[in-house]
Amino acid sequence: MAEVMQMTDNQWKDNLRVQKDDLEELKEYFESGNKAAFEKKISKMLQRIQESLES
Repeated sequence: MAEVMQMTDNQWKDNLRVQKDDLEELKEYFESGNKAAFEKKISKMLQRIQESLES
């Protein structure tokens, strides 16, 4: 069975900051109607999540 590594409090907060920044950026794209940038950002976020799940 693979060992599960726990995140430190600082790692967790850093992760949340990245997510918050990403969501704020998405909101800006949505509000400005920049569909291409919105879709590109969503793709990058999903790819980053998938890579994290696979590691």
